[in-house]
Amino acid sequence: MKSIHEILNRQYYKKSSWILILIPLSFIYFIIIFFRNLAYKTGIFKSTKLNVPVVIVGNITIGGTGKTPLVIWLLEKLIKKGMKPGLICSGYNSNITSPREVFMDSVVSDVGDEALMIKLHFQKRHNIDIPVFVGKKKVQVGQMLLKFYPDIDILISDDGLQHYELKRDFEIVVVDGERKFGNGILLPAGPLRELTNRLTTIDALVSNGPIQNRLDEKKILIYKMSCFSGVLENCLHNNRISDLDVLERDIVAITGIGNPERFFEQLNAAGLKFRKVIFNDHHLFTESDFTEYDDMDIIMTEKDAVKCKNFAQENYWCLTIQTDVDERLLTKLINKLRI
Repeated sequence: MKSIHEILNRQYYKKSSWILILIPLSFIYFIIIFFRNLAYKTGIFKSTKLNVPVVIVGNITIGGTGKTPLVIWLLEKLIKKGMKPGLICSGYNSNITSPREVFMDSVVSDVGDEALMIKLHFQKRHNIDIPVFVGKKKVQVGQMLLKFYPDIDILISDDGLQHYELKRDFEIVVVDGERKFGNGILLPAGPLRELTNRLTTIDALVSNGPIQNRLDEKKILIYKMSCFSGVLENCLHNNRISDLDVLERDIVAITGIGNPERFFEQLNAAGLKFRKVIFNDHHLFTESDFTEYDDMDIIMTEKDAVKCKNFAQENYWCLTIQTDVDERLLTKLINKLRI
């Protein structure tokens, strides 16, 4: 049985004969976002400026584009520069009702998978306890973080491009180089949160992978980004292996992310043969999701692995990802923000 995610991907990124019935709903969505944006531009709705620079890393499509790896890369670069960044996230698919700090022992149902993954990443890889706060209202989340960590000198927002209540100093949009904008239609008939002309107002467009059916680079500079597999890390013992051939059992690749095919392509590039199991994006895994694979090696993404940390077994592995980004992006950000 196909997941809802797979069904929507077929609709949005492949030819679909039934999207026409959703076009009227997309038009209603267009009217809503048009007047909402107009209200912010005319001052009817107020935007709040925080007392440190705010960098938004977002997208104009739903589904996975590679925002989180870019956020990690950007945080690492800023830390190396001697800055003290903080991170705010939405805490998608969690039970958040007010701004909340993410701790090492937080659980995904309370803070969301992406925020916890980034928190654990910096602790395990760099031994850095980076401040991470989550919540639905970006302004409140940012204000709360700065209240508890007044030495923070720059805020990174993972997602939030459409949260215009929060004033931003630098906007980065990430696009999947292969899927790009799908059928080019607004939700729900297509994957677009905003029309593509929004790209003319941002500071930087980052392509995760080579752009297929290239955008007009004369109008907007595209910064290239590539994500490639690093090593396997055991979810129970945290030991890491670079020689994937040491896995002796059959392999099942299980994931609940926005673009599962990119994950599968990384496993294919590593020469692995595996069975695919796809859950909906941000699926909150339980131990019962894995019971039929006890005799197999289970490989998942880092974002999925954080949802399994309380019941991980010896056959649970996550594929770590390394990210390479055009350094000119950092240069442009530094020059604009004068940091």
